[in-house]
Amino acid sequence: MIYIEMRELMTMYTAKVARGSSSYVGEASHTIPKAFGIVSVIILIMTCIGTSLFVMVTLFWAKRVSCHSY
Repeated sequence: MIYIEMRELMTMYTAKVARGSSSYVGEASHTIPKAFGIVSVIILIMTCIGTSLFVMVTLFWAKRVSCHSY
């Protein structure tokens, strides 16, 4: 008896989600782009830091090699 009621409830909820009338669908439509924005900013910052470190190490290595070659 309880199983049948739960099954009907899940069927009704699934139909609501499919129609887009569920509050979770509306919330997800705002949350997902916000999460992508945050991840994009983090990736951009990490890329800038990585590029800066690469340039500094390369310049340090080039200076060290040129000093020892004489």
